[in-house]
Amino acid sequence: MFSPLSPRLLSTALAVALSAGVPAALAAAQQDASRPSAKEGAPEAACKHAVKAALPNPGSFKWVAATARQIDKDNYSVVADVEYLAQDGAVREAKVQCDVRRAQGNRFAVPKLRLPH
Repeated sequence: MFSPLSPRLLSTALAVALSAGVPAALAAAQQDASRPSAKEGAPEAACKHAVKAALPNPGSFKWVAATARQIDKDNYSVVADVEYLAQDGAVREAKVQCDVRRAQGNRFAVPKLRLPH
């Protein structure tokens, strides 16, 4: 039959089980905190899509890094470093800037785009 466990043994087993799960839960929480949410990354994604479509050779386009700054409630400024294959065949590095605004339906539009010359 079933033998009852002593309260001390039960509390020790519970403490061991809980302490084993704490590091994993803490690591998962730290990883989630460092990862930007989709909402935070949306202005950068809109800028990336617009820049890729505007530059020559979109297949050779590389988005290196970006910084987004919220100007007001619905407007953002995104500055990014990109690498692309120019029309002369040379790989170029450049800074681009996008003005991004939140449009209807929580979508993001890029009304102004500053590309390298």
